[in-house]
Amino acid sequence: MYNVNPPRYPETNVDEYFKYTSKVVDGFAGLQIRNGIYGAVSSSESSDGDVHFCCDKALDTEVFLEVVNWVEANGKELLEASLKSFVEQYWEMRDLVIESLIDENPDEVVPEISSFEELTKLCGVVAIHVKGSGTKSEPRFGIEFGCTWEDEHGAGVSFNGLELIESGHASDAFDFE
Repeated sequence: MYNVNPPRYPETNVDEYFKYTSKVVDGFAGLQIRNGIYGAVSSSESSDGDVHFCCDKALDTEVFLEVVNWVEANGKELLEASLKSFVEQYWEMRDLVIESLIDENPDEVVPEISSFEELTKLCGVVAIHVKGSGTKSEPRFGIEFGCTWEDEHGAGVSFNGLELIESGHASDAFDFE
C-alpha cells in the first residue's frame, strides 16, 4: 500500500474509499518488506510482521478491527496456507522470470526451492483486504503479496476463515465477493 500511512491499531483512518489500520502480526514476520510502489521491496531487512489492513470505508469499524485481531491470532496458519498455495505458481513462473533477467543472478531472484517455507525470502505482504461478508469466526479477507516470481501482478489469496478460497495474482486478494 504505497504512499498510505495507516495508523497503529486500534486507530483507523478513512480516505475517499477505504478504512485503514496497521498492526504487527507475528505470524508474518521474516517476509520481505513490500511497502514500495506496486508492492516493491522497500527494505533489505526482514519484516517484523507489520501489516497494513484495509476495508471498504462503509464497513463497521468494530467488525474491521475484529477481523484484524482474528488475522493476528491465526497469522502463522494463514501464511503457511498461502505459501503452500504459491509453490506450483512459483515453478510455473520461474522459467519466465529467468528468461527476462538481464544482469540479475537467477539464483538470487528465483532460486530453486525444495519447500514452501523457502518462499518467505521471496515475497512479502503488501496488504490485507477485509471484506464485509463472513462471520466473527470465519471472516472474509484476502492477502496481497509482492513477490519475485510475479513482479508485475504480485500474488494473492482469499480466505473464508482458515479456508483458502482462491490463490493466484494479487487481484485474488481484493477482487472477490
